[in-house]
Amino acid sequence: MQGGPGAPLSARELPALLERVHDALTDRRSVLDDLNVFPVPDGDTGTNMTLTVRAALQELNDAASVSGVQRSRDVIRGAIRGARGNSGVILSQVIRAVVEELTGHAQIDAATYARALGEARTLAYEAVAEPVEGTILTAIAAAAAASAAAVDDGADLITTSSRTCTAVAEAVTRTHDQLEVLRDAGVVDAGARGFEVVLAAVHGHLTGEDPPVVLDAPAHAERHRDDRCHGSLTHPFEVQYLLDADDEVARVLRRVLEQLGDSVVVVAAGGLLNVHVHTGNVGAAIEAGLGHGRPSNIQVTHFGDQMSARAAASHTAVGAVAVLSGAGALSLAGSMQAVVVEGAAGSLPPVADLLVAISGVQAHHVVVLPGHRNVVPAARQAADLARADQGLQVRVMESAVTPPAVLAALAMLDPDADPDATIADMVDAAGAVRAGEVTAALRAADTPIGAVRGGQFLAIAAGDVVAAHDDPVAALRSVMGHLDAAGAEILTLLVGGDVGGDEHEQVVGLIEELAPAAEAEIIAAGQRPSRYWVGVE
Repeated sequence: MQGGPGAPLSARELPALLERVHDALTDRRSVLDDLNVFPVPDGDTGTNMTLTVRAALQELNDAASVSGVQRSRDVIRGAIRGARGNSGVILSQVIRAVVEELTGHAQIDAATYARALGEARTLAYEAVAEPVEGTILTAIAAAAAASAAAVDDGADLITTSSRTCTAVAEAVTRTHDQLEVLRDAGVVDAGARGFEVVLAAVHGHLTGEDPPVVLDAPAHAERHRDDRCHGSLTHPFEVQYLLDADDEVARVLRRVLEQLGDSVVVVAAGGLLNVHVHTGNVGAAIEAGLGHGRPSNIQVTHFGDQMSARAAASHTAVGAVAVLSGAGALSLAGSMQAVVVEGAAGSLPPVADLLVAISGVQAHHVVVLPGHRNVVPAARQAADLARADQGLQVRVMESAVTPPAVLAALAMLDPDADPDATIADMVDAAGAVRAGEVTAALRAADTPIGAVRGGQFLAIAAGDVVAAHDDPVAALRSVMGHLDAAGAEILTLLVGGDVGGDEHEQVVGLIEELAPAAEAEIIAAGQRPSRYWVGVE
């Protein structure tokens, strides 16, 4: 990070401060990931902390025109909404404490700086059901104690910041001996080191020069992770979701989740909770939230799959991110070696989710298959960020904007083959698909074919409404006719979740009638809102 004149801590400086913190984490993201062996060696602490700060920064930029107090609330909610993983959720509480202290102040002095870190310590420890020393919590506590001691000694802001950074660096070094898993791996705690990076960036904002942060990860840390990749984990799933509920629910929910697993972290901000737990009972963890509010942004990660993918990543030349909907389609894409992101019309994935997926591929070349034309802009932005932040070779395949085109492209994916040839084959496969869908009209509307009633089934071919029918099979007939299914060599039909047995038999007969020469595959994709997606080649 470049040096230069420093800047004060103040509400006005918050955008520049968060930018500096974000850049510092981005520069060190991969090394922090490599340090990550606790609580499980999933290798994503640096990524999670970076994305958490990025979410706060994005919210800050989006809220540039609103009042100071409302802007602060938006930034805090943005950090909590975008927080990822254990360390990311805890870091969101540090951001919350800092933003709340900065709000309304033209300039921050040493005492206010110390109060912010003291509040960060309180919020961080409250968020965790069972605080463990030798982690990011230890580093935050060291920062709070050191800053308070410096203020008691009469130190100014820069001296207080310097003494705090030194104390945190020493505390991070000690984490190596505080947890057996860190000692065995020969590393310090990744979250604690990430917090050290954050404080160093704040100090750099004040002085124009960042203090050094030692980030060398001993080589056997990666071996230690590999040794555990295929072992049994007591709680093999990471479950994280947002919950619209009163802040008071956080305390109750922590107690419930403690009975279901470990690494329980629940934070709240004005009616929005970010819930995180490692568990073997995914359903119960989600149902615990349902008892108090409406969960959203549900993410479930199987550590074994995640760690195995990471261990094999260095051997992968090309990988793919596929945006699809429906359990059947997602499972199929996963079996075709894609990292999958759930999304469809009415529920498109945000840039952050696509960026996480791209990072999860960890191949030298990554192809993003948007699955819907409206996903393309977010996919482009995520690809740009991945190129800038991680140096990845990322391509958004804009011809793969329908589910059949996505699956056709994935059929050509060979992770160990020449990237240029593989990607060219995927482009050709996606481009060769003519696709259409059958979906129910949500309301009465005027269309290019005339007025349609709500509930009628729309036949859509190549993006255009070509017919409307009361019967979904009749609508499918219209779609297949417009796609020239009679001349198809390959026909793929993705079936939604509401199709019953009698209708299924009608559809099979329709395919035999209209595409007798085609090699047909019917997939129980379970996608919504489309009842059918059909692709012909």
